[in-house]
Amino acid sequence: MNYLDLFLGIALLVSYVLLFYNYHLTGRKALLYYSLAWLSLAVPMFSLDKAVYAVGLASFSTFLWAGNVMAIEELSMEDETRRDLLYLSILPILFVILLYPGHETSTFLLLGLWICASSVVLGSFGGRDFLPMAFLQGILGVVVAASAFVPFLRFHLIPAVIAVFMAFESVRTFLRTSFIGDFSIGSIKDVGLDERPGLLLVPSVPENVLSSALVFSRVPRDCPNWFWITTVHDERAISPTNLPKILDMAVKFMREAGEAGKKPIIVIDGLDYLVLENGFSSVLKFLSALRDYALVHGATVFIVGSDDFLSERERKLLRSIVGEGNA
Repeated sequence: MNYLDLFLGIALLVSYVLLFYNYHLTGRKALLYYSLAWLSLAVPMFSLDKAVYAVGLASFSTFLWAGNVMAIEELSMEDETRRDLLYLSILPILFVILLYPGHETSTFLLLGLWICASSVVLGSFGGRDFLPMAFLQGILGVVVAASAFVPFLRFHLIPAVIAVFMAFESVRTFLRTSFIGDFSIGSIKDVGLDERPGLLLVPSVPENVLSSALVFSRVPRDCPNWFWITTVHDERAISPTNLPKILDMAVKFMREAGEAGKKPIIVIDGLDYLVLENGFSSVLKFLSALRDYALVHGATVFIVGSDDFLSERERKLLRSIVGEGNA
């Protein structure tokens, strides 16, 4: 093992630690799978055994596939049926068990093609945030597949360098779309709200409710629990297309407010803007997930706006998960 192998191995281990720590903070399963993927690829960097490399690459391919599937579900609000794709993640392990070492060429070819397939799935269904990750995964898959016919590509340098770029791109993507905590539970006051838990569509919200809620609004305000929905880069700004981050923050707020013995109240302003930026289907899935969490945590979520801009069919779908309130 030379210094370059050591450096690349440590870089992959650092990626594992960052992703696993973020998983510990947010509970996102995609982060767990990605962290295990980088750990699987880091281990072979400290060994010159080809069998260790093959097993590590297969484990990496397995966890990468699982991470991509969960990322699509968690961050892009895709249908839960995509979880069925998780069962396919065992295939790379089977490639090694059934083919290696007797059919080494076929093993690396299939592993490379599997990584390419993972990149296609992520790029097709994961949205814009994941395109750089999908692109780098595709490059790695091509290199691994080519290594089946070009032996010097099988070990270390080129695949490992690409993997390090992949690792830090995944860290960057998830840290950007994950919320760790930046609100004040202590500022929440009891406003005597008697609205039932769940989602309520209202034309406006009183000021006393706003001051005691976690608020996502198109209007900026300098308050500890107020976040600005905008495409402008700001410390307390959230992109209107980053519905996963809004959901992540809302769920964390519900949990912490409940633990503090306070009623969680959340206000989301600008239904029309969110639909314009994300499409009705994505917003409906987001609101459905938010409603389920609200019911579990006894939270009331006010969706401020009107549904007049929707078609009759879309209004019926929205009303099936969102009630009307009197805030």
